[in-house]
Parts: sequence; C-alpha cells; structure tokens
Amino acid sequence: MTVAFPNPRALHVAALPFPTYQGTQAAIAAMLEAASRDGQRAALFTYATAGYAYRPEYPLHRAGDLPKLRSLRSGPSLRKLILDARMLFELHALSRRLRPNVVVAHHVEAASLALTLRDTRVVFFAHTDLAAELPVYGHPALEPFLRTAGRTFDRTLVRRAAAVATISETLRARLSQLRSDVHFVPIPWTVPEPIRASERVESRLALGITQTDKVALYAGNLDAYQGVEVIPPALHALRLRGKPVRLLLATASPSARFDRLCRSLGVSVQCVALGDEAVRRRVHAAADLAIVPRLSPGGLPIKLLDALARGLPCAVVPTACAGLPLDGVV
Repeated sequence: MTVAFPNPRALHVAALPFPTYQGTQAAIAAMLEAASRDGQRAALFTYATAGYAYRPEYPLHRAGDLPKLRSLRSGPSLRKLILDARMLFELHALSRRLRPNVVVAHHVEAASLALTLRDTRVVFFAHTDLAAELPVYGHPALEPFLRTAGRTFDRTLVRRAAAVATISETLRARLSQLRSDVHFVPIPWTVPEPIRASERVESRLALGITQTDKVALYAGNLDAYQGVEVIPPALHALRLRGKPVRLLLATASPSARFDRLCRSLGVSVQCVALGDEAVRRRVHAAADLAIVPRLSPGGLPIKLLDALARGLPCAVVPTACAGLPLDGVV
C-alpha cells in the first residue's frame, strides 16, 4: 500500500491478479487512477499476484498469497476458488476496518464476495456476463449446462446488487434483460497519440521486419474467450490465395501452443513480449492491420480502442465490437 487515508469512500474489489497487461486489469487501473487524480478517496483489494511492478497513487490492499497463483490467465481454476474463499474472510475484515461508503465489485467473483457484506452498498461493475463467457472454458458438450448456470449466476448478482454498471453498451443491453436500471459507464481511458509515418520505418527495423512485408497484429492475451484460434486458418487461406501475411503476435501469455498452430499451417509468426506503452506503440507502428477476435460478446476490447486510436485499421469479429458505433467506419 502506497497511500494511506481513513474511510475510503469507495473500496474496489477485484478477485484477479493485478496489475497485468490485460484489458480488465487495465480498465480497473484506469478507473482508480482517474479517481485519484480527481481527489476521490478510493482503494483497491485484489490478489497478491502481479504481472509487473506497480506503484499506484491509491491504497492497494492484497489478499494473502497462499496458495500462490503464478498464472495470469483468465478463467476458473481450483486455485482461484481457494483464493476467493480466502479473499472472502479478508474482505470482511478490511471492510470493518476501512468502513467504505460503497464497495465496487469488478466481475462476478468479486460481486459474489462483496454481496456477503452486511449493511454495505455494493455496485456490481460487470466486465462480461457469465452466460456468454463460461461456456468457452468447458467442453462443447457441456455448453447448454454452462450457459444456463452462468445465466443463473448473472441473474442472482444483478438483482441483488444495489446498482449495476457495465463496461460496454453491448453488456448493458444483455444485462438489462435481467434488470431495467443497468448503466453503461465508459472507463476514463487515456487515448494514445496516432502513429507517425516515421515510426513505421523505425519500428520495422527494430523488429527485423522488411518495409514490404504485409503484417497483421494480434496484441493481447491468448485466453480461451479471445478466440485467437481463428487467426491462423484465416492467414493460411490468404497465403493459399497468393497473399501471404506475416503475423506479429504481441502477448504476455505463454505462446508455444499458438506458435505451433501457426507453423503447422505455414503461417509466418513473430512473437513479441507485450509490455509497457513503448512496446505497444512499436508493434502497432509495425503493423498494417490489427486483428480483434473474441468468442464471447459483452466485454470491451481494449486492444480495439488502442489500435483505432493509433490509426491502425482493424479486422473485427461482430462479437468484439462491444456496441461501439462502428457501422460504416472504414
């Protein structure tokens, strides 16, 4: 914890590793940083696991780190369930000590924990809906069961929370089927500067890419909900049509399996460790096109906002559009 003050007006809770180079974590960090800049008293309670060193300007409380979580991947796991149970007890103690005016619970796990607090106003900030996302982590034969279970869980959390906010308009529309007063709350995102023409040459030289190569970029994690498996077959089809495209894969996820899939289809792939803003800017500058796939609708693809802000054309599947007004945009 880097800053101390009594009685934060808002205690944000996120049952996940923090920070990491992933969209949900980036969105949560943007909200807390904006609150800090505005002089609002807000704090965050999250897992002990972190993807990189981070010194926030707001109080950051972490749950105990046993059992240790080394993976940064999204999705359910036994270790996360145990950590969530530990967070439950520590959240009650933290809430009694800090006495926040409101608890902002990010995503379904945190909402499940926060709604056990007594006499506490809980705002459920939804980053996706479980009915859409849960099936991607299971066997296809289990899809109907997982979708029903996810919908039941969504309904319970949405109806019990004092208020519900969503990260995208698509998600607001979906959760509004369960409750009428769901609000879309845009995150206070810092828009990066557009890529300059000179940066393309410099970035390609730095990455060992020729100036004539056609380069498609995927920048993000390789978790199941992303649907990145559609990329290699699409680029393979282009190669068969005499239009070879090189894939620039910028990720902080383990990529050996995805790399093997690309190479088995004859797709040229170059992997870059996705890190700070300088790395993001370099890979965007080197690319001709950004690919934004996503299996489950609802969340806000930060990778899409980043690419569009930098002036990079995007190939986007419909489920990744998040309700953004992209019709007719070329």
